Amino acid sequence: CGFCVAIAKAGFQLNINECRHATNLIMHRGPDAYGEWISQDKDVFMGFRRLSIVDLSSDANQPMISGDGRFVIVFNGEIYNYQSFYPELKSKGINLKSGSDTEVLLKLYELYGMEVLHRLQGMFAFAIWDTVEKKLTLCRDRMGVKPLYYCVHKNTLYFASEQKALFAAGVPIQISENGMEEYFFNRFVAGEGTLFADVKKLLPGHYMVIDEEGKSKTTRWWNLKEQIQNHVKIDNPKKWFEETFFESVKLRMVSDVPVGVLLSGGLDSCSILSALNHQEFKNIETFN
Repeated sequence: CGFCVAIAKAGFQLNINECRHATNLIMHRGPDAYGEWISQDKDVFMGFRRLSIVDLSSDANQPMISGDGRFVIVFNGEIYNYQSFYPELKSKGINLKSGSDTEVLLKLYELYGMEVLHRLQGMFAFAIWDTVEKKLTLCRDRMGVKPLYYCVHKNTLYFASEQKALFAAGVPIQISENGMEEYFFNRFVAGEGTLFADVKKLLPGHYMVIDEEGKSKTTRWWNLKEQIQNHVKIDNPKKWFEETFFESVKLRMVSDVPVGVLLSGGLDSCSILSALNHQEFKNIETFN
């Protein structure tokens, strides 16, 4: 999936057609459905292109709005353990209208805010607009599997799953000299920077909160080094790794469409296929 979000500073309005064009430019990320949410003052736009994986019905389309109308979410990725939250939500009297992980994430955010992040297993980048407090919360998964870029241009904050969407919204394409140098040496640009001037990426394991005046605060919610240092002692590493690996592979089989395995001929993809076979998953398509 892919999304494009734009927020105009107080007193300004967005060019909605530009925002729509930017969202449709990443249609290759989500060819199954288009959705948008526009604020009454036309100062907030949330566009979404959907690739249907979990709950193929229109009930799971995005942007998704909370029952009271306060929160609006666009979510790229997958929460693998979303079904494990069903009993907890039911005990709180919450009835879900869809079978999507997006709705579960939205309900969890309403209940716990960003404190719920540590309980999520998955890959994700999402944006949630609070219509009451007029603030946007952006978040990226632990390892940064899902992309999230942002920039400021002409009194507007733009956020998107791909940089080309930012340019389609009117952001000028300007190469960063430092970014170019680093790209030639490393084939990527580290940290928040990118190949393009004024375009940044939200770091893995971080979330950012932006108010209507454009003021932002970034928080690191996960760090690999800290997780390793604080991990309980592993008495049987082989058994621990096998159980963890098998469970991880099993979780990633949660899907309402067929799942395939890309075989590179390396140890990683062969291990994944072996884990699937060991857990007796059938009819797995493989590609090389």
